[in-house]
Amino acid sequence: MSISNKDNTLRNARNVGTLSGSKRIGGFVGSRDKIDFAKFTLSGASEFGLTLGRVTGRASARVTLRNSRGAVLENFKSGAKPKTIAASLAAGSYYISVQSLKGNINYNLAALATPSAPPTPPAPPVPPVEGLGSALDIGLLSGTYTNQDFVGTTDPVDFYKFTLNDAANLQARVTGSSANTRVQLIRDGNGNGLVDNEEILASDSNFSSTFLSDVTQDLPSGAYFIKVEPSNTSASTLYQLNLVATPFGGNVSPDPGNTLPAARDLGAFAGTLLAKDYVGQLDANDTYKFTLTDIANLQINVKGSSANTRIQLVRDINSNGLIDNGEVLASDSNISSTFLSSITQDVPSGAYFIKVETSNTSNSSLYELNLVATPFGGNGAPDPGNTLPTARDIGVLSSTFSAKEHVGIIDSDDFYKFTLNDAKTLQARVTATSTNTRIDLIRDTNGNGLIDNNEVVESDTNSSTTFLSNITEDLQAGTYFMRVRPQTTSRSTNYTLSLTV
Repeated sequence: MSISNKDNTLRNARNVGTLSGSKRIGGFVGSRDKIDFAKFTLSGASEFGLTLGRVTGRASARVTLRNSRGAVLENFKSGAKPKTIAASLAAGSYYISVQSLKGNINYNLAALATPSAPPTPPAPPVPPVEGLGSALDIGLLSGTYTNQDFVGTTDPVDFYKFTLNDAANLQARVTGSSANTRVQLIRDGNGNGLVDNEEILASDSNFSSTFLSDVTQDLPSGAYFIKVEPSNTSASTLYQLNLVATPFGGNVSPDPGNTLPAARDLGAFAGTLLAKDYVGQLDANDTYKFTLTDIANLQINVKGSSANTRIQLVRDINSNGLIDNGEVLASDSNISSTFLSSITQDVPSGAYFIKVETSNTSNSSLYELNLVATPFGGNGAPDPGNTLPTARDIGVLSSTFSAKEHVGIIDSDDFYKFTLNDAKTLQARVTATSTNTRIDLIRDTNGNGLIDNNEVVESDTNSSTTFLSNITEDLQAGTYFMRVRPQTTSRSTNYTLSLTV
């Protein structure tokens, strides 16, 4: 704008071009030039601002923002403080007018246009959902529940909610009067009130003339839903729902974890344990930890109620909390109709884990775990070493020495060192509890701590059912070693050693 009358009308407004960012618009209004017009263009929707600094003295003016037809959108009167217009404007042409009200004013307007953020698109329509929140809440189910209702074209689905406070076997039966039905057993694992993938535990649609749908499932304690709907969306039927929950009498709380670090810790264990719990779709496995303070024989029996189970006896040898190669000492998966898995194993003292899982991850089962630990009565001495230099030193053998120890998967062999002060006849007997052993009488003639050729004086491996290995040998005075090991490296056994001279 300038001090002239050329820009006193909309038609002759001064064109300041496309406004993008900030721009200064200056001019004069007063007794010789009452009003100025300026035109600007916005190429897109913008946030617009127009500011006039403070005007001192008695002079005053009115600043107006107009649309392309000249209609007033916003205006203000100048004053002792800066004044501002702020507006959200669409793309197009606009006018600014500055009109003298009193006195003469040299004005300087600051205009700013900032592109508006694109409008937020409307949210996509929410598809209709199956509303678990509208389910009829039966409450605690610990016996039989029966209800009659209708599903069909005017009422397409019915939901029922129930709670189990114990591991239980559930039987859900739906009998239609005039059309087949579909029944689903659901657990809302993420609690969002919807039936998501993997939350349907069992389903049945029976298309026979009996109009009967039936679901039988072993379940842990918790909240569940039954969904009833016609098997055909155009069909309608009256139906009767029967729910029968048979409590299992679970006695493990809290639930055993699924990893070694989260295992249910039974502490120091000797004697008998009975545990009743659940494994399957909702709980992949149960892990128990126990500690033996003595060499022992373990008997582990797991009987499933409706599916075969797999059990593993584990020792975390490197203590990394994982089941690594070589750490599963024994395993059994029984696929017979008895649903029984069994392990019998001799083990040394230490910490162990039992892992229980179903033989098929899509199956679920209640189970009974029976654990029996029978101490062998080891004498508590340090475990014999696995080499000649680390052998347990008996000292001078002058009568009878006996020891009760273990060899096998975890402890490959035991060495004993003894000395004869004069020539004697040695009788060495090893009686094992669960597998044959091999015993070696050794003399380290060159003293190098190794078993060299011709240093094994006598050996015996007895493969009979008596599990007895026996050596009788006339010996000169000197130092000797007795080695005990299992006949097969994949087997373990507790044993009794007797050395007599």
